[in-house]
Amino acid sequence: MKRFLSLVSMVFVLFLLVGCDSRPKLYVLNWEQYINPDLIEAFEAEFNVKVVLHDTTSNESMYNKIVTRAEKYDIVIPSDYMIERMHSENLLVELDFEKLPNYDASKFDPTLQELRDDYFAGNQDYAVPYFWGTLGIMYNNKKAGVKNLVEANGWSVFFEQDLIPSGVSVGMYDSSRDAVAAAELYLELDLNTTKAEDLTAVENHLRNNFFSQWGTDDLKRYIAEQNLDIALVYSGDYFDQLFLALEIESEVTFDMFVPQDNNIWFDAMVIPTTSTRTDLAHKFINFFLNFDNALENASYVGYCPTLKDVYEAMTEDEELAEVVLHPGYYPGNLTGRVSVYRNLGEEIALRMDQILTRAKIK
Repeated sequence: MKRFLSLVSMVFVLFLLVGCDSRPKLYVLNWEQYINPDLIEAFEAEFNVKVVLHDTTSNESMYNKIVTRAEKYDIVIPSDYMIERMHSENLLVELDFEKLPNYDASKFDPTLQELRDDYFAGNQDYAVPYFWGTLGIMYNNKKAGVKNLVEANGWSVFFEQDLIPSGVSVGMYDSSRDAVAAAELYLELDLNTTKAEDLTAVENHLRNNFFSQWGTDDLKRYIAEQNLDIALVYSGDYFDQLFLALEIESEVTFDMFVPQDNNIWFDAMVIPTTSTRTDLAHKFINFFLNFDNALENASYVGYCPTLKDVYEAMTEDEELAEVVLHPGYYPGNLTGRVSVYRNLGEEIALRMDQILTRAKIK
């Protein structure tokens, strides 16, 4: 009985401690492990605020949480095409650059800036780039012949079963937009095509698949653990896994090949119309535009920074150079046909979801 009462007392004290946190709360919706927790603590201390981080698994999930107003999020970090969609549906707050003294468009990578200049009108008034990257083919470097197979055939390794030796397993990203993109890259189609015949061709190739695994962030771990040999990944997934292996000093048994014809994506910080603390949201964005903070964040997350001086500093750091000088790290290295995903409308999004569903059930 005493033990029970003691436990109740402890719970009550904890409840009081939590309840007594009178700091304003800033709600942030982000991808898992996509921000340095030490910097979150530093931001909280500097501005006397409590940051409430919620994770998401897809852009579509982000969109649904904003459009349904499931939570009053103050900061969201979606990808390019979802930013375009949210903007078109008036779900974003226009940024007040007087509240962003660290913002300077000339500080962003020039290749990224060209992409932003050619993107939807007004995108730079609503979004501040966070990280950018490409799609890549991650592979088990310990299995004989796999490296040569991937580098010689590129996107074909996902669609030509005759190329794949017995005992080599292949995984595909469980995302309609990315699985469709892999097929489009293989078929040399526009990544933003809306033609019915193109999408039918994509569906035919994806339905005739030989994938042993569908996954998302877990694909990188399967490759690293040598439980999978080839998989479609975001470039940053690979580098995140590489940083981890180097940090714990484990053997690096994997690598990544980035075909020159590719998707270049960028994620950005935006303030949705659900925000109730837009001033604090601006402070949050400005905080992560600070050079030292951006450098520390990029070193932790593993994705390529969008600020050119941060990237240059990473290339000059002996500990980081092994990662950032990998040919697949910097998206500006691509010389082939590259495209940024565009918002193609709800009808095409549903068609892509349908393609993925049918592909997974064959």
